[in-house]
Amino acid sequence: METKIPKLAIIAGNGSIPFYLVEECKNKGREYCLIIIDGHAKELSEKYKPDFIVSLSKMGKAIKYVKKLNIKDIVMVGGVERPSLRNIIPDLWTAKLLAKLNSSITGDDSILSSLTKALEKEGFNILAPENIIPSLLCPKGILGKFKPNKNNNKDIINGFKIAKLVGSNDIGQSIVIENGLVLAVEAAEGTDNMIKRSALLKKEEKGGVLIKVIKPQQDKRIDRPVIGINTIEEVWSAGLAGIAIEYNEILIISFDEVISYANKKGLFIAGI
Repeated sequence: METKIPKLAIIAGNGSIPFYLVEECKNKGREYCLIIIDGHAKELSEKYKPDFIVSLSKMGKAIKYVKKLNIKDIVMVGGVERPSLRNIIPDLWTAKLLAKLNSSITGDDSILSSLTKALEKEGFNILAPENIIPSLLCPKGILGKFKPNKNNNKDIINGFKIAKLVGSNDIGQSIVIENGLVLAVEAAEGTDNMIKRSALLKKEEKGGVLIKVIKPQQDKRIDRPVIGINTIEEVWSAGLAGIAIEYNEILIISFDEVISYANKKGLFIAGI
Protein backbone atom coordinates (compact mmCIF):
# COMPACT_ATOMS: atom_id res chain seq x y z
CA MET A 1 0.00 0.00 0.00
CA GLU A 2 1.40 3.39 -1.01
CA THR A 3 2.18 5.73 1.88
CA LYS A 4 0.38 9.05 1.60
CA ILE A 5 2.63 12.12 1.73
CA PRO A 6 1.69 14.33 4.70
CA LYS A 7 -0.16 17.53 3.89
CA LEU A 8 2.07 20.60 3.78
CA ALA A 9 1.50 24.17 4.92
CA ILE A 10 3.41 26.66 2.77
CA ILE A 11 3.85 30.03 4.50
CA ALA A 12 4.99 32.35 1.73
CA GLY A 13 6.58 35.75 1.42
CA ASN A 14 8.07 37.32 -1.70
CA GLY A 15 10.23 35.54 -4.25
CA SER A 16 10.06 32.59 -6.62
CA ILE A 17 10.65 29.61 -4.31
CA PRO A 18 6.98 29.43 -3.20
CA PHE A 19 5.99 28.95 -6.86
CA TYR A 20 8.32 25.95 -7.12
CA LEU A 21 6.94 24.43 -3.93
CA VAL A 22 3.31 24.76 -5.02
CA GLU A 23 4.10 23.22 -8.42
CA GLU A 24 6.04 20.38 -6.77
CA CYS A 25 3.07 19.60 -4.53
CA LYS A 26 0.75 19.61 -7.53
CA ASN A 27 3.07 17.37 -9.56
CA LYS A 28 3.51 14.89 -6.70
CA GLY A 29 -0.15 14.94 -5.71
CA ARG A 30 0.72 16.26 -2.27
CA GLU A 31 -2.06 18.14 -0.50
CA TYR A 32 -1.06 21.60 0.64
CA CYS A 33 -2.46 24.80 2.02
CA LEU A 34 -1.02 28.13 0.91
CA ILE A 35 -0.71 30.82 3.57
CA ILE A 36 0.49 34.20 2.35
CA ILE A 37 1.93 36.95 4.51
CA ASP A 38 -0.30 39.99 4.08
CA GLY A 39 1.20 42.59 1.75
CA HIS A 40 3.54 40.08 0.10
CA ALA A 41 3.61 37.59 -2.79
CA LYS A 42 1.18 39.46 -5.06
CA GLU A 43 2.03 37.40 -8.16
CA LEU A 44 1.77 34.16 -6.18
CA SER A 45 -1.69 35.20 -4.95
CA GLU A 46 -2.78 35.95 -8.49
CA LYS A 47 -1.63 32.57 -9.84
CA TYR A 48 -2.65 30.37 -6.91
CA LYS A 49 -5.59 31.22 -4.70
CA PRO A 50 -4.28 31.43 -1.12
CA ASP A 51 -6.10 29.43 1.53
CA PHE A 52 -5.28 31.98 4.20
CA ILE A 53 -3.75 35.46 4.36
CA VAL A 54 -2.18 36.47 7.65
CA SER A 55 -0.56 39.59 9.04
CA LEU A 56 2.86 39.21 10.64
CA SER A 57 1.31 40.62 13.79
CA LYS A 58 -1.37 37.91 13.88
CA MET A 59 0.65 34.71 13.43
CA GLY A 60 -1.44 33.05 16.12
CA LYS A 61 -4.36 33.00 13.67
CA ALA A 62 -2.27 31.12 11.10
CA ILE A 63 -1.22 28.58 13.73
CA LYS A 64 -4.83 27.94 14.74
CA TYR A 65 -5.79 27.55 11.08
CA VAL A 66 -3.03 25.03 10.36
CA LYS A 67 -3.81 23.05 13.51
CA LYS A 68 -7.49 22.94 12.54
CA LEU A 69 -6.45 21.27 9.27
CA ASN A 70 -4.37 18.75 11.27
CA ILE A 71 -1.18 19.71 9.41
CA LYS A 72 2.18 19.05 11.05
CA ASP A 73 4.64 19.91 8.26
CA ILE A 74 5.36 23.59 7.60
CA VAL A 75 7.75 25.22 5.13
CA MET A 76 8.38 28.97 5.43
CA VAL A 77 9.88 30.62 2.35
CA GLY A 78 10.27 33.98 0.66
CA GLY A 79 11.40 37.42 1.66
CA VAL A 80 9.42 39.34 4.25
CA GLU A 81 9.64 43.05 4.97
CA ARG A 82 10.21 43.62 8.65
CA PRO A 83 7.39 45.76 10.08
CA SER A 84 7.86 48.62 12.50
CA LEU A 85 7.03 47.32 15.97
CA ARG A 86 5.46 50.69 16.75
CA ASN A 87 2.79 50.19 14.12
CA ILE A 88 1.57 46.68 14.90
CA ILE A 89 -0.98 45.36 17.37
CA PRO A 90 -0.01 41.71 17.88
CA ASP A 91 -2.29 38.88 18.84
CA LEU A 92 -1.50 36.97 22.03
CA TRP A 93 0.74 34.35 20.38
CA THR A 94 2.80 36.97 18.52
CA ALA A 95 2.97 39.19 21.62
CA LYS A 96 4.52 36.34 23.61
CA LEU A 97 7.09 35.79 20.87
CA LEU A 98 7.94 39.51 20.74
CA ALA A 99 8.34 39.60 24.51
CA LYS A 100 10.96 36.85 24.30
CA LEU A 101 12.72 38.62 21.43
CA ASN A 102 12.97 41.89 23.33
CA SER A 103 15.22 40.25 25.90
CA SER A 104 17.39 38.20 23.55
CA ILE A 105 17.36 39.70 20.04
CA THR A 106 20.79 40.18 18.46
CA GLY A 107 20.00 40.11 14.73
CA ASP A 108 17.93 38.54 11.97
CA ASP A 109 19.21 35.05 12.76
CA SER A 110 18.05 35.25 16.37
CA ILE A 111 14.58 36.40 15.24
CA LEU A 112 14.20 33.48 12.83
CA SER A 113 15.62 31.02 15.34
CA SER A 114 13.13 32.16 17.98
CA LEU A 115 10.24 31.86 15.52
CA THR A 116 11.29 28.35 14.54
CA LYS A 117 11.56 27.22 18.16
CA ALA A 118 8.15 28.70 18.95
CA LEU A 119 6.56 26.79 16.07
CA GLU A 120 8.28 23.57 17.09
CA LYS A 121 6.87 23.98 20.61
CA GLU A 122 3.44 24.06 18.97
CA GLY A 123 4.16 20.59 17.59
CA PHE A 124 5.05 21.49 14.00
CA ASN A 125 7.82 20.00 11.86
CA ILE A 126 9.70 22.84 10.14
CA LEU A 127 10.91 21.72 6.72
CA ALA A 128 13.43 23.35 4.39
CA PRO A 129 12.66 23.95 0.69
CA GLU A 130 15.24 21.31 -0.27
CA ASN A 131 13.34 18.75 1.81
CA ILE A 132 10.59 19.19 -0.79
CA ILE A 133 12.81 19.81 -3.85
CA PRO A 134 16.37 18.48 -3.27
CA SER A 135 17.56 19.70 -6.69
CA LEU A 136 17.42 23.33 -5.48
CA LEU A 137 20.70 22.88 -3.60
CA CYS A 138 23.90 23.93 -5.35
CA PRO A 139 26.05 20.92 -6.38
CA LYS A 140 29.83 20.78 -6.00
CA GLY A 141 32.24 21.70 -8.78
CA ILE A 142 32.21 23.82 -11.94
CA LEU A 143 28.59 24.19 -13.02
CA GLY A 144 29.01 25.63 -16.52
CA LYS A 145 31.45 25.80 -19.42
CA PHE A 146 33.87 28.30 -17.88
CA LYS A 147 36.39 27.85 -15.08
CA PRO A 148 37.99 30.38 -12.71
CA ASN A 149 41.56 31.36 -13.59
CA LYS A 150 44.53 31.29 -11.22
CA ASN A 151 43.78 34.72 -9.71
CA ASN A 152 40.10 33.86 -9.38
CA ASN A 153 40.97 30.67 -7.50
CA LYS A 154 43.12 32.61 -5.03
CA ASP A 155 40.26 35.04 -4.48
CA ILE A 156 37.83 32.16 -3.98
CA ILE A 157 40.02 30.54 -1.31
CA ASN A 158 40.60 33.79 0.59
CA GLY A 159 37.12 35.14 -0.03
CA PHE A 160 35.43 32.03 1.34
CA LYS A 161 37.22 32.47 4.68
CA ILE A 162 36.36 36.17 4.80
CA ALA A 163 32.71 35.60 3.90
CA LYS A 164 32.40 33.00 6.67
CA LEU A 165 33.90 35.46 9.16
CA VAL A 166 31.49 38.18 8.04
CA GLY A 167 28.58 35.75 8.32
CA SER A 168 29.56 34.59 11.79
CA ASN A 169 28.94 38.17 12.96
CA ASP A 170 25.44 38.15 11.37
CA ILE A 171 26.41 40.91 8.92
CA GLY A 172 25.77 39.32 5.54
CA GLN A 173 26.20 36.27 3.34
CA SER A 174 28.22 37.64 0.43
CA ILE A 175 31.33 39.57 -0.52
CA VAL A 176 33.00 40.66 -3.75
CA ILE A 177 36.77 40.22 -3.91
CA GLU A 178 39.28 41.13 -6.64
CA ASN A 179 43.00 40.26 -6.54
CA GLY A 180 42.90 39.79 -2.78
CA LEU A 181 41.09 43.07 -2.08
CA VAL A 182 37.56 42.94 -0.68
CA LEU A 183 35.53 45.42 -2.74
CA ALA A 184 32.19 45.06 -0.98
CA VAL A 185 30.54 43.27 1.92
CA GLU A 186 26.83 42.55 1.88
CA ALA A 187 24.82 44.32 4.55
CA ALA A 188 21.19 45.43 4.71
CA GLU A 189 21.05 46.38 1.01
CA GLY A 190 21.13 42.74 -0.17
CA THR A 191 23.32 40.89 -2.65
CA ASP A 192 22.21 42.58 -5.88
CA ASN A 193 22.82 46.11 -4.59
CA MET A 194 26.15 45.05 -3.10
CA ILE A 195 27.24 43.79 -6.53
CA LYS A 196 26.28 47.15 -8.07
CA ARG A 197 28.37 48.92 -5.43
CA SER A 198 31.39 46.72 -6.11
CA ALA A 199 31.39 47.71 -9.80
CA LEU A 200 32.46 51.23 -8.83
CA LEU A 201 35.61 49.92 -7.12
CA LYS A 202 36.89 47.33 -9.60
CA LYS A 203 40.31 47.69 -11.21
CA GLU A 204 40.02 45.17 -14.05
CA GLU A 205 37.54 45.31 -16.91
CA LYS A 206 36.53 41.73 -16.19
CA GLY A 207 37.63 40.62 -12.76
CA GLY A 208 36.49 39.97 -9.26
CA VAL A 209 34.41 37.17 -7.80
CA LEU A 210 31.11 37.12 -5.96
CA ILE A 211 31.41 34.77 -2.97
CA LYS A 212 28.19 33.64 -1.29
CA VAL A 213 28.04 31.37 1.76
CA ILE A 214 25.65 30.41 4.51
CA LYS A 215 26.17 32.08 7.86
CA PRO A 216 27.39 29.51 10.44
CA GLN A 217 24.52 30.23 12.84
CA GLN A 218 21.81 30.47 10.17
CA ASP A 219 18.73 28.25 10.45
CA LYS A 220 18.96 26.41 7.14
CA ARG A 221 15.31 25.44 7.16
CA ILE A 222 13.88 28.94 6.85
CA ASP A 223 16.70 31.23 5.77
CA ARG A 224 18.94 29.63 3.17
CA PRO A 225 20.81 32.01 0.85
CA VAL A 226 19.60 32.02 -2.75
CA ILE A 227 20.96 32.97 -6.16
CA GLY A 228 18.94 33.20 -9.35
CA ILE A 229 18.88 34.81 -12.76
CA ASN A 230 18.88 38.33 -11.25
CA THR A 231 22.12 37.52 -9.42
CA ILE A 232 23.99 36.32 -12.50
CA GLU A 233 22.71 39.30 -14.52
CA GLU A 234 24.06 41.69 -11.88
CA VAL A 235 27.40 39.85 -11.89
CA TRP A 236 27.63 40.35 -15.66
CA SER A 237 26.60 44.01 -15.47
CA ALA A 238 29.24 44.68 -12.80
CA GLY A 239 31.99 43.13 -14.93
CA LEU A 240 32.79 40.34 -12.48
CA ALA A 241 34.43 37.13 -13.66
CA GLY A 242 32.05 34.76 -11.93
CA ILE A 243 30.41 33.38 -8.81
CA ALA A 244 31.60 30.93 -6.16
CA ILE A 245 28.90 29.63 -3.82
CA GLU A 246 28.92 27.15 -0.97
CA TYR A 247 27.77 23.80 -2.30
CA ASN A 248 24.97 21.92 -0.53
CA GLU A 249 24.16 25.17 1.28
CA ILE A 250 23.00 27.74 -1.31
CA LEU A 251 19.80 27.37 -3.32
CA ILE A 252 19.89 28.03 -7.07
CA ILE A 253 16.58 29.14 -8.54
CA SER A 254 15.98 28.45 -12.26
CA PHE A 255 19.19 26.41 -12.43
CA ASP A 256 19.16 25.75 -16.18
CA GLU A 257 18.44 29.39 -16.99
CA VAL A 258 21.23 30.59 -14.68
CA ILE A 259 23.82 28.22 -16.17
CA SER A 260 22.75 29.02 -19.73
CA TYR A 261 23.14 32.75 -19.09
CA ALA A 262 26.58 32.25 -17.50
CA ASN A 263 27.74 30.16 -20.47
CA LYS A 264 26.47 32.77 -22.91
CA LYS A 265 28.27 35.61 -21.11
CA GLY A 266 31.51 33.75 -20.34
CA LEU A 267 31.02 33.69 -16.57
CA PHE A 268 32.02 30.85 -14.28
CA ILE A 269 29.83 29.44 -11.52
CA ALA A 270 31.52 27.18 -8.98
CA GLY A 271 30.11 25.19 -6.10
CA ILE A 272 32.86 25.28 -3.47
